[in-house]
Amino acid sequence: MEKQNHNEQDHGLFRDFQNQNFKKMWPLVTLIALILLMMIFMISSYSRVKSVSVTGNEIVSDKQIKGFSPVKKGTSLFAVWGKTDKLAQSLKQRSMRMQSVKMKVVHFNQVKIKVEEYPTIGYLYVHGGYQPILKSGVIIKDKVLNPKAGFPVLKKFKNPEKLRRTIKQYRRISPPVRAVMNTISFSPSKSNPDRIFIQMSDGNKVYASISTFGDKMDYYPSINSKLKVKSVINLEVGAYSYPITKKKSSSNTTTTQGY
Repeated sequence: MEKQNHNEQDHGLFRDFQNQNFKKMWPLVTLIALILLMMIFMISSYSRVKSVSVTGNEIVSDKQIKGFSPVKKGTSLFAVWGKTDKLAQSLKQRSMRMQSVKMKVVHFNQVKIKVEEYPTIGYLYVHGGYQPILKSGVIIKDKVLNPKAGFPVLKKFKNPEKLRRTIKQYRRISPPVRAVMNTISFSPSKSNPDRIFIQMSDGNKVYASISTFGDKMDYYPSINSKLKVKSVINLEVGAYSYPITKKKSSSNTTTTQGY
């Protein structure tokens, strides 16, 4: 009986020893298991970007955006998680057409890129082609042969500074007025080296100064509503108009004050 009790005590001590060792080893076992799982995950396809999709773009193609993107199919998710804002900003800087870029990871390993482009607000005529002018003021060097309707074409601007000032002023004009402007040509005179000539789609002609036409053109709808025939509207100093078919004279000139 004593021997049996002694054996039971030995077994109890052994179990206690095993339990103590297990408790001590448990953190190490857990760590090893986690490391093994992490290694398995890293070599599996689940640790890499499965697909990249692009939305919101109209001019810059999906292929171009994916080519610009620092994140591609097969990129490690560890290079993406927590870094999407920085990666999106990096992508935005690759194209002057991109106004904003957002990037997010969906369905664990799929990347979605949402792009907002700067809209085209006009074209610059250069050597038989047309360079798009973006809302940001940037001129895209790649030329198109046929500009889209509803956007004016800037012509005869050989001085970069005058062109820059003209675009800056043009951006101030409300979209409805911009939509009825066919061409904006640099047309200096002896009295006004900054004069521009604007051909309107409704047949009217406008003369203005680079430095002020951005604000003055918003008065165009009001001025036009008072005209009975197609006219020349001069916005260089104040505002006045006269019929295109007649020479400017005191008898047929309509003067408008306050512009």
